[in-house]
Amino acid sequence: MARAKREPKSKKLRYFFLNDKIHKVLSASRSKDELIAWCYPDKKRVLYPYSQVKKYMKQAYTLVQVASMLNRHRVTVQDYILDEKIISPQKIYPIGRPDSVNWSQYMFSEEDILDLHQHILDSGHSSEIPSKSELLAILKNNLILYTKTEDGKFIPVWKAE
Repeated sequence: MARAKREPKSKKLRYFFLNDKIHKVLSASRSKDELIAWCYPDKKRVLYPYSQVKKYMKQAYTLVQVASMLNRHRVTVQDYILDEKIISPQKIYPIGRPDSVNWSQYMFSEEDILDLHQHILDSGHSSEIPSKSELLAILKNNLILYTKTEDGKFIPVWKAE
């Protein structure tokens, strides 16, 4: 019973974008204010101040996370990439084998997700896709409130900022 009442741990920082490059955290020390990461495009280890990374980093999203945000299947999103309908997002690979062709995974930045969203809207396949403001709220972990209209539809209600 004690576990059910305990607060969940905060999500550990694993992948992030910094200077438009995907990185993987190898080790982090808040007390020493250092973060050692693998920079995938440069294929090397880099050392950053931990506080600066937390301040300027951007979240990295997997293909499955992006597909669920946009209410699409992951294979559909992969088809958009393979058919070059959208710009290919950055890939991660096993650090020990950077030229591996057997395994790699796409990681999306917020800009990549917004480009994909715009492509879906432009192509006319916009059924059950969130609006741009809803997508931005999902990316920023904001709360989205809905109200039910008289005809039974749910519409988002936004807080004035």
